[in-house]
Amino acid sequence: MSGAADPSFGGDTVSGATDLHDYWRELVTAAMLGTDRREPPRPPDGPVADLVADALRPDPGSRMLATVAAVAAARRAAFVPGPSADALQRPEPDDRPLCPPSAATTWRQIVAEWSVLEDEWMLTVIERGFRLSPDVLVEALARHRNDGVRRARTMLAGGSVAPWLVGHVPELGAGSQRRVSAEAVASLPELPMPPDLDELRSLDALTVSRRLAGGFEQGRFGAPDRAVLVNLLARCRPAVLLEVAASLQGTGVGQALALADLARLRHRMLTELTAET
Repeated sequence: MSGAADPSFGGDTVSGATDLHDYWRELVTAAMLGTDRREPPRPPDGPVADLVADALRPDPGSRMLATVAAVAAARRAAFVPGPSADALQRPEPDDRPLCPPSAATTWRQIVAEWSVLEDEWMLTVIERGFRLSPDVLVEALARHRNDGVRRARTMLAGGSVAPWLVGHVPELGAGSQRRVSAEAVASLPELPMPPDLDELRSLDALTVSRRLAGGFEQGRFGAPDRAVLVNLLARCRPAVLLEVAASLQGTGVGQALALADLARLRHRMLTELTAET
């Protein structure tokens, strides 16, 4: 807002006689002391005085309220707007559909509970021709400021809105300008696992279920195996996930129950993103 005075108030004055700011200070003083100790100052002749005439406002309290309202309006009217800001340019059009709301909800669960699945989620979004919803885009850009590969995937999934957003919100800019390879961006990272588990990645659901459930029931899997079992369920064939989850659930072993949740979450993630739109 600029400080140009409205000429109808005589240059920040009421009726060209009493300084508006001085009169306002008198009102504030009277309000702080209370009308029982000090009468509200009498406004100068003019519109404000007409508004709070004693005939219409018979007691000091009501005169004070009416005067404050009138002077507050006069003070606001004494200023004119500054020059208008340039209109914000829109990003380039992007015809891809937004990823389903359910998928956005699943992404938040993934990053909070099973971040090992995020790479596959983002690549599936890109491969299926979706684009990120604005809320997920902002969160993912902030999350991956210092991770070049995952940030590049986020920019691809965000489409034209992503560079537009970064241009207007510097806090979402990349933490590093180091270049990353297109192959790394387009590929799922390798996850380490021993050969006996690695071979399960391509086997049928019955075999995988029996091997994993049997391992827990016979005590062959323990806390040290958790990381490699997570890696297996994050990279095994999607077609086996539900059957494996049911078998792990049936063992009643705490670690197996957590892995069953991972398997179900991955199945839901892929279903939401591969269903016909």
